[in-house]
Amino acid sequence: MVDVPPSIPLPTCMIEAADLYHIPLRGFLALWLTEGGKPGMKNKNKNGTYDYGAFQVNTIWADKLLADFGVKAEQLQNDFCASAYASAYILKYNIILERGDFWQGVGRYHSNTPARKAWYIGQVYQNSLRF
Repeated sequence: MVDVPPSIPLPTCMIEAADLYHIPLRGFLALWLTEGGKPGMKNKNKNGTYDYGAFQVNTIWADKLLADFGVKAEQLQNDFCASAYASAYILKYNIILERGDFWQGVGRYHSNTPARKAWYIGQVYQNSLRF
């Protein structure tokens, strides 16, 4: 079990999502902390896309999740657990694209651009050291 700081409540659905997609819970928690989202958030990006909810799932993924699974952007924006499950799916998808490399999958969660990817990996890693 991950030793989470007392100030960070860990919803059960995060544990379930990490388990379902075989993602290290510590890494998944660090990704959530790095994203810094909260239920209800909708942030516009410079490129015109939006990031939704607690895990800041981007419009590109939101559109794919709607087409493939019927998950609506509003669910990602407002329902913490929907956002957690979607994020775990996206992370696992990216880990698979990176031939099973967890950290490269984490980087790809944010961007496929090498410099942005490396920066994001560092941010998530630093947050993983919090517990």
